[in-house]
Amino acid sequence: MYIPHEFKIEDLKKIVNFVEDNNFGILLSIYNNEIYNTQIPLMLGKEDEKFVLKGHMARANMQWYRSRDQAVTALFTGPHHYISPLYYQDKDSVPTWDYMTVRMDGKLELMDEPETRKFLLEMSQFYDEKWAEERNDKREYYSRMVLQIVGFKIRVSKITAKFKLSQNRPEDMENIAINLDNLGDADAVSVAKFIREEIKK
Repeated sequence: MYIPHEFKIEDLKKIVNFVEDNNFGILLSIYNNEIYNTQIPLMLGKEDEKFVLKGHMARANMQWYRSRDQAVTALFTGPHHYISPLYYQDKDSVPTWDYMTVRMDGKLELMDEPETRKFLLEMSQFYDEKWAEERNDKREYYSRMVLQIVGFKIRVSKITAKFKLSQNRPEDMENIAINLDNLGDADAVSVAKFIREEIKK
């Protein structure tokens, strides 16, 4: 991932918060020169003090089978927005895009059924506590459905983070944030918030 130094993020707390807030990721892997990708929620945690991503996919999805014990990449993206050159003091400028992304690389390992069931319950408690409290995981239909998926974990070996938030134009950042706020859409307002966090650094 190409990252000019202005946009490189190394603050692990900031990276973890970002992934937890934007954990519907894209899992990428290669098999026989073909790129496989699946969009799925990936839960970030730690085992033995090292970061681990956990997820699951349909058993019919051959990506898990062709990626087991292989190197994979997980991408997490957040809010993004077009940035007009009209927001800059220097009008001899071109349009661009502000965005944030985190990449995590590691090896995909399959979970056995008990570990998969434990992970699915934890995931349900995270996303839908009320449903989990009803212990629907004890129902027969749930047990049948679990057999149709495959759980996996990725032991993260490398983390790369890029927050492109106009840091290369410090004199324009506040005006960019003001203009994004004025647009009013959710992504624009969110990007403006992150730009202001960078200004405070």
